[in-house]
Amino acid sequence: MSCTGGVKGEAVKHGLRPGRQRRFAVGLLVLAFLAAALGGCGSTATDANEPNDDVNAAHELAPEVPVEGVIGPDDSDIFKCDAPAGAASPSFTVTVKTEDPQDIELQVGASIPDAWEGITWPGWKADTKGDRVEVAGKLSEGTVLMFLKGTSGTVYSISIAWK
Repeated sequence: MSCTGGVKGEAVKHGLRPGRQRRFAVGLLVLAFLAAALGGCGSTATDANEPNDDVNAAHELAPEVPVEGVIGPDDSDIFKCDAPAGAASPSFTVTVKTEDPQDIELQVGASIPDAWEGITWPGWKADTKGDRVEVAGKLSEGTVLMFLKGTSGTVYSISIAWK
């Protein structure tokens, strides 16, 4: 049966008498409801942040506002957040929460004004702590760039906090 199959047509096709057609129809409605609740016919989790697969399409993060995403097949998700203006040497922490942190890789770099490179890699190291991966660093001006890769279907939330 397809997701759009007719209830009466299916009941007749299976040779059900009119009295049993109602029970058959109710059963199909329950199955349709369960399919919709579990993601529909053949659907997979989607990522509202897409496309965010390159630096020019990076999703902007607001400080301390988690954003949920899903790693797709052959996917990398890129996020960015500007350093706060006027702060002497603000520190930040990028946090990625996921059910299994081994399924995700986080790399953090920076785009710094007037730097000769497009992206600078200051060596900020990712640390796994329970259900999260964190990277801490300092950036006085420019943009923090966060790159996520991992196992397809991995659901995560990402956030950045400045101090």
